[in-house]
Amino acid sequence: MRSIDDNTPMTLATLRKLREWGPLPESDISRMLRGYLIVTDDLREMAEEGYIELEFIGDEYVATLTTLGRLFLEQDETESD
Repeated sequence: MRSIDDNTPMTLATLRKLREWGPLPESDISRMLRGYLIVTDDLREMAEEGYIELEFIGDEYVATLTTLGRLFLEQDETESD
């Protein structure tokens, strides 16, 4: 994690897209979330935290939302209400 950045908003935005669309290639995630500079390391970090699963298909990673990622989203939405 970058010491000066809080990646939580980017993580939540990514998880919301995956919940809405299902599994997505890394390039689609980057295009859909142009407000964030999402790189492979960001997705790997989310995978290490257990929020997504990454699988290399074709020539890029495909991200899939995990149960822990869904719970993380639900917790954030509950706290926001």
